[in-house]
Amino acid sequence: MTLRCLESFNIQGRSAIIDAMTADPCDLIVIGGGITGASIFRDAAQRGLRAALIEAHDFASGTSSRSSKLIHGGLRYLKNLGFRLAWESCHERNLHVRLNRRLVKPVPFLVPLYRHEKPSRLSMRLGMALYEALGGLRNHRFHRFISREETLLLAPGIPVTGLSGSVVYYDAMVNDSRWTIEVVKDGVRHGGLALNHAPVTQMVKSAGRICGVAATDSIGKREFTVNSALVINAAGVCCDRIRALDDPAASPLVRVSRGTHLVFRAEDIPLNISTVFPSRLGGRSLFLVQRDGSFLYGTTDDWTDDQPDHPVPHAADVRYLVESLEAFMPECAPVLEKVRHVYSGFRPLIAQGSPGRSPSASTRDDLIETSQAGLVTVVGGKLTTARAMAQRVLKHVAPRLRPQAPLRPCATATTPIGGDNEQVAEGLAQWVRACPKLADYIRILFERYGLDAHRICPEATAIALGRHPDPLAEPIRAEVKYVCRHEMVCNVEDLIERRAGFLHWDAETRIERLHHGARMICEELGIGAEEFQNQVAAYGQYLATFHAIPAG
Repeated sequence: MTLRCLESFNIQGRSAIIDAMTADPCDLIVIGGGITGASIFRDAAQRGLRAALIEAHDFASGTSSRSSKLIHGGLRYLKNLGFRLAWESCHERNLHVRLNRRLVKPVPFLVPLYRHEKPSRLSMRLGMALYEALGGLRNHRFHRFISREETLLLAPGIPVTGLSGSVVYYDAMVNDSRWTIEVVKDGVRHGGLALNHAPVTQMVKSAGRICGVAATDSIGKREFTVNSALVINAAGVCCDRIRALDDPAASPLVRVSRGTHLVFRAEDIPLNISTVFPSRLGGRSLFLVQRDGSFLYGTTDDWTDDQPDHPVPHAADVRYLVESLEAFMPECAPVLEKVRHVYSGFRPLIAQGSPGRSPSASTRDDLIETSQAGLVTVVGGKLTTARAMAQRVLKHVAPRLRPQAPLRPCATATTPIGGDNEQVAEGLAQWVRACPKLADYIRILFERYGLDAHRICPEATAIALGRHPDPLAEPIRAEVKYVCRHEMVCNVEDLIERRAGFLHWDAETRIERLHHGARMICEELGIGAEEFQNQVAAYGQYLATFHAIPAG
């Protein structure tokens, strides 16, 4: 697997990437660097198309870094008779668990069952049988019912009164921002051109048809125009803004729902397994997911009129989550004092058919629209089904791209991202043998970067074994250098929030990490000490705005 195309995928290579985008017409331009746009970009590049991906901010900086971080079949869709979506979601989940195990991890969920309360044991038996059948009976593991005693061993903090047992079933989790970045990188490896921090400002038209876009490089302050036979709008919650560049009178396609999540230290939640329970403040299903030494708790689901690029947590959402958890597990109170991190994200749902419906009851299906001028917009969908959505989009636009000959077949269902499971396992074993003291960190590197970890491990192990010229260097230095040089990191927020960030890092820890690596970060990003301090201050304000517990 060559890394050649990633050698210039960095802040120093932006000018060359823009030059390549503008030198010759592209086959297609994808606007939006979330998981939907990234998946379309990757699919197109794998099929040999000249594809460009343009993102206004950073890759995954919107919904795709603020999700529930689950690759799941959508058990609750069955209540709304969403069998087609559940079928596709289950199949995509099973595909990624098999194909991309380093990134998509199966995780058990416990659902406690109480006498005379919903869900009943019968409804769970029927629901689980249907859920696993929709997945083609190819689940990582099948569900099982366990006794009251086993339930309390796994979840000692749940209420005891009326408890009759529980059911354990499997879905999967993922680091959503890492998942998105890896998908973008795979598109770049296959010859695609990708650029972040480059908002599209205009649709270029000829004879009333869109033939390209004008954009601005926010980093280099350069305006440029990319010509293309096709433009695909995959801007998520901001897609109506892009549609307005084509037709200012276009009616909205997207309605926005806000979901809020809280993060706790694992030791503050008396559970030994991820758990799903219905809120006693309305019945909505809530979850506590174990990951990164923490519990991720959520989520709310409310219509919002907030600006789509400002997902600020609302006090009412936090209060709902806190009161729901205290009602379910009173011994956790006071919950608010234990919250380590908070974030909100927006879901781009299809506006058609949503008036009068709650967000939870609104469809997670996707919709493809083509405007009179030829702009193709894809909206809706979810993290789990992004690969399949991309395949549908490419099928939809194929007649316009290659009218005389068919496109290459889609390969994303058979091609792993960053190396297959066996190659990743062999690489991991090789470096653990070379440096056993770094075994845990090497495992993390291969999970995050796949075979790209071979670019990080030589320096990391040299540091750990005392063979590095800088006696004060730490192994993470090699990882930071890699992401800055091969993952288009443009500022400290990109680095700490979406490339190297952990779910359990609180605001103070994130700022401390930046100051600790100041000299190397400045070298890699080509900035001085004053600019570094300005960026850290801006990131501190970002944390205070988007990750602080709201007053009230």
